[in-house]
Amino acid sequence: MSPSTPLVISDFSLWSGIDWLRSACLGLMLLDIETISGIGEQLLTPREAARAMKMGPRRRRDFTAARVALKRLARQLGVVKESRPDREIETLGPDDVKPCIAESEIYCSVSHRGRLVIAVAHRYPVGIDLEVISEKVTRICSLFLSPQEQELISQSGLSPERAASRAWTIKEAAAKAFGLHLFQAIHEVNVVRVGEKEGVMRYQERTYPVRHAEGNGYVISLITRDGREIPESTPLYLGRRTSGVIKGTPGSRSS
Repeated sequence: MSPSTPLVISDFSLWSGIDWLRSACLGLMLLDIETISGIGEQLLTPREAARAMKMGPRRRRDFTAARVALKRLARQLGVVKESRPDREIETLGPDDVKPCIAESEIYCSVSHRGRLVIAVAHRYPVGIDLEVISEKVTRICSLFLSPQEQELISQSGLSPERAASRAWTIKEAAAKAFGLHLFQAIHEVNVVRVGEKEGVMRYQERTYPVRHAEGNGYVISLITRDGREIPESTPLYLGRRTSGVIKGTPGSRSS
């Protein structure tokens, strides 16, 4: 595929809060995976292709979609020449696991679910997660939320599905932003507020804002480590709860 070949990008007009996310990033790329099917593997570098060959069909499809989103993001940011073919734009870091944007020092994160893949870039460590809003998340929330966090989402003013999906994506995005294993994020990252477009999380005694977008039955959460922490004196709760920061269960996850 040449650099000028169009890809169908999810219609941003159908997303609430997407501009809020875009304003917090250097760049954001949201693609429909179905538009990549059948051509994406032609765009992989030798290292990317070698890793893809070890995967099953579904995982390979998602891995390839993530690579295409990152390559498009590299072009959007202008870090590669327009004449450079996609198969020469590397999106795997030195460890063959973490994503990267060509040879730049720009931080990035990527997530895929269902038909969609999203990639974001930032000057600081960043985490993005995309999830389908469904009742299934509410049924398993006890596996990734402490009792206090479960109480919090019940008081959020959102439907159980929308609140629980936001809480899950906060944990996933935090794992990517802070370089944690998922198990660590579940137990060490505390969700302290869930809202329509804004949330709050806490990790290692520091509190960070979370940005949300929602559309087409999906929710996206974005966390950046850009130093914009929330001061301790800032009220973190709305509604009935007026006590301090929720402490999750102590204990001991990445894209």
